[in-house]
Amino acid sequence: MYPRNDDDFGFSWGLSFELKWDSWYGRILNRIFDVIAFVFTTLYSIIGYYLMWIILHYAAANLYPVYCVPLTIMGFILSPFMTSAPHCIAMRWLITEGSNVIVTMWVVLGTYAAQCMLRR
Repeated sequence: MYPRNDDDFGFSWGLSFELKWDSWYGRILNRIFDVIAFVFTTLYSIIGYYLMWIILHYAAANLYPVYCVPLTIMGFILSPFMTSAPHCIAMRWLITEGSNVIVTMWVVLGTYAAQCMLRR
């Protein structure tokens, strides 16, 4: 009752797109796929690294005024004591290092853009 071919209508073009990886073009395509996979994994890790630093910097910069120097009279009185608290030290470090990494990211991106423009 049902057709035996791959599609539902019992019609097949008879084309075969099997790639023989042992042939010369199979080895070339395999190398190309390896290079593309390497480029994508490298870009993914670099973008993930910078995105992580941007998120950490943003979160720390917004949480520091809330938890370490609140905009109240008690926040003003407690600010000398809260400055040396471990979580405030960690957030200050994240803000400083996040800023440095973000600035470095822009310098690298600008250098790459200038190199691409000068190459043309």
